Amino acid sequence: MFKYTEADLEAGRKALGGGGVGNPINLVVDHGEGVVLYDKAGKTYIDCTSQAWSLNVGYSHPKVIARVTEFIKKYTHIRTSFETVPKLLLSKKIAELAPGNLDKVAFCLTGSVANEGSLKLAMRNRPNSNTLATMMDGYHGRTLSTLNASWPHPNNRFLAWSAPIIRVPQAYCYRCPYKLSYPACNLACVDFAKMLIERGAPEKPYALLMEPFQGNGGMIGFPEGYLPAIRKMCDELDILLVFDEIQTGFGRMGEWFAADLYDTVPDIMSIGKALGGGFPLFGNLWRSDMETFGPGDHSFTFAHFPTSMVAALATIEVIEEEKLIENCRKMGKLFTEKLIELQKKFEFIGDVRGPGLMIAIEMVKDRKTKEPSTDIPPFFIREGLKRGVIFGESKYLHLGNVVKIKPPLVINETQVSEVMEVFEAICRDVPKEYL
Repeated sequence: MFKYTEADLEAGRKALGGGGVGNPINLVVDHGEGVVLYDKAGKTYIDCTSQAWSLNVGYSHPKVIARVTEFIKKYTHIRTSFETVPKLLLSKKIAELAPGNLDKVAFCLTGSVANEGSLKLAMRNRPNSNTLATMMDGYHGRTLSTLNASWPHPNNRFLAWSAPIIRVPQAYCYRCPYKLSYPACNLACVDFAKMLIERGAPEKPYALLMEPFQGNGGMIGFPEGYLPAIRKMCDELDILLVFDEIQTGFGRMGEWFAADLYDTVPDIMSIGKALGGGFPLFGNLWRSDMETFGPGDHSFTFAHFPTSMVAALATIEVIEEEKLIENCRKMGKLFTEKLIELQKKFEFIGDVRGPGLMIAIEMVKDRKTKEPSTDIPPFFIREGLKRGVIFGESKYLHLGNVVKIKPPLVINETQVSEVMEVFEAICRDVPKEYL
């Protein structure tokens, strides 16, 4: 397809201007199939990152590619003012899948912009406040507003662009800041969050923006009852609850959305990543009784990219027809059961978290003190690449002590076994100086 030399590729590396996440991975991709990535040299890798948690139906699913290939001959781009059949059908389908009474839909092409859209909707519906509440260690994007709404980003040059933000502690049971234990704690973290908002915010916030399962900030899941208690708190304070389900949506946690799993419906929800089956598509869901976007509030040149919408419709069909949500639960159970076994063998495995295929392994130097190990996850990533598995990494407090396993939902039992064989082998090879 392309004519090039190695010198051309090297020149391209030098020309790249940075801005990526983490250290570059020295791997030139050739193609992918299902959960497997092939590099230019023909080596295979089981991808436990789903390419930034976006390929729930795997690489280049045949149904998605066939639909897009057929459609793209008709047109490639239509501006947002026009209706298209893919846009109308996808809006209908997503409104049907959405939790509770979230029956209004809008689209865009990046997650950060989707979260900005959710904040715009919240501000339209609470016009007398300019203050946002967020969770500690939450992550919501890298535009000026979402970067500042995320966990305090290291070397953040862009704080001058931030509106007032109050951060409240999340329910992180493994490292409870109150030194309490669940469930005896009676969710004291919710009581403290409420007090902090009431007494510490410069004004009543217009919304609480949160991930129902925190991703980049440590892969932190919440205990039973926590999200309903947060919903109740927001109702009592008369602030809107906004879920960032960009990572958790479309089957990743064993339900269509985390809101379904935890039986908690927000007022507004951001969606994306896995929706497009590898094509860029994100968006917002909200209730029809709420005020919507004003003219020009959230309109972009490629916001209703029809090619991505065709891919999204096919992706949803694949999830339904191949029963990928059920497979997610089953494969996630296999992963976590094996990881809990390994936790008994290796002291540096401090905590194992799920559910579904949203799996975290928190590494520690000492299981009693829970001192984070920042050397082990990078070691897993390096060794995993050598041995044919791509692991992810998450940075609680920017420490990078969490290994992530978040493969496409099409993964099978044989591939789960292969991943866990590599994981266990790397555990045995962890250098003593990292412990």
